Amino acid sequence: MRDRIVSELAKNNTVLTPEAMEYLEELEEPSKVIEELTEKEDKLPFPVCKETISCFVDDVLKDVEEKSPGSDRKDRDPREAIEVLKDISGNSTCTGGIDDFSKYFESRFKTLRSIIRERREGKKARPINRIARRAGEASTICMVRDIHSTSNGNKVLTLEDKSGEIRGFISSDSEAYTKNILEDEVILAKGEMWENNGDFEDTFAIEEIKRPDVPKLNDKAKPDFSGRIAFLGDIHVGSSAFLKDRWDDFTSWINSDEAENIRYLIIPGDLIDGIGIFPNQEEELDIIDIHEQYREAARLFKAIRDDLTIITIPGNHDIVRNAEPQPRLPEEIREMFPENVLFFGNPSLIELEGVKILMYHGNSINDLSDMLPQVTQESPITAQREMLKRRHLVPVYGKKTSIAPEEKDHLAIEEVPDIFVTGHIHRCAVDDYHGTVLVNASSWQTQTEYQKMRDIHPEPAKVTILDPKTNKVSIREFN
Repeated sequence: MRDRIVSELAKNNTVLTPEAMEYLEELEEPSKVIEELTEKEDKLPFPVCKETISCFVDDVLKDVEEKSPGSDRKDRDPREAIEVLKDISGNSTCTGGIDDFSKYFESRFKTLRSIIRERREGKKARPINRIARRAGEASTICMVRDIHSTSNGNKVLTLEDKSGEIRGFISSDSEAYTKNILEDEVILAKGEMWENNGDFEDTFAIEEIKRPDVPKLNDKAKPDFSGRIAFLGDIHVGSSAFLKDRWDDFTSWINSDEAENIRYLIIPGDLIDGIGIFPNQEEELDIIDIHEQYREAARLFKAIRDDLTIITIPGNHDIVRNAEPQPRLPEEIREMFPENVLFFGNPSLIELEGVKILMYHGNSINDLSDMLPQVTQESPITAQREMLKRRHLVPVYGKKTSIAPEEKDHLAIEEVPDIFVTGHIHRCAVDDYHGTVLVNASSWQTQTEYQKMRDIHPEPAKVTILDPKTNKVSIREFN
């Protein structure tokens, strides 16, 4: 080593004191310091002392740190790149009173009505009390309070807005009949007002229905996004069916050079399996205590590189209230995890380097699969499409998914996301709807006995990887 150092320095007539030579020999990368010395030979003292070498070492280390790939990510605060657009955490107002429910449905109606009014057809719509005054063609923006089928297959609806209510009629042979209308939907109804017509007195015959929906955007501006985003969900730490070996394989991969440009990992809920979620669950647990489940999850996350920002929301197995929207996990749980893990409520809308991402665990997928023939447990993407069409994550009140009557409806999809991610169903799926990328994140739990009883067939240990700049998607399997 000494001979090589002397040889390099001699080329430029640079001479070191014995102390400086010993110090330089002990460095891990003396070549970078030698390079600096030779570049500044005309400004060096003769001979070069240890203190001078030390100054060069500080400059070289600083320069290496600034130029090294990923060093800026390690130093950055992961929160700086994220703007929270919607999150109930710390903003809950509901007390469970009657007034709360009234305000909640009023907020839902106003929010979705304003979206419909932005459309050309919506501008011509009139309140119910005005279209009910005379016969003829009319259109109104209304909420569907209830739906009944007649003996010959037609549908009778009760429609309402702030001005009043009216009976709606949909013939089984009309285009409107195919829309699969649900209770509590806010729609634009177009048709003809009937007056004094036998059994259909003061009835609005609906011929066409328009939903809030999302506009088709074929040429969206490409975001200035660096790197890729990975999606996985429903880890279920604590379950005896948790796929620990496959998780370890994932950890090795995400920490490897191959995954270096993945900057964010998004997990839409169910970090743990919880306790008391379904009958006899304790028989399917390796870790009974819920806090110990979170400690184990935190330990697993600490093994992941710290320049990867991990973003997560709660699911129905996590330790939050049952009713949606759900706040982020409690502080005592959050403190168990490393600083690169960020917690938000369910649902949440965030903007990540210019990309709007709607995160929702997906409880209402079960409800939609019960009510809509095109939605099944095996096709969660179809449920996501129906949510976007209705611009609401939980379109129907009073089903399996509990809704907290907040003063503002946090479940309405006011802003159109670039990415919409769900989990819950334990399936891996990706698609596009009108320019919004739809992702249903895979789970890390194999089929449990409870899932067998409910005929649930998971697709575990798959990671969806998205480049937001190109919308190119790939799926990595860990088998």
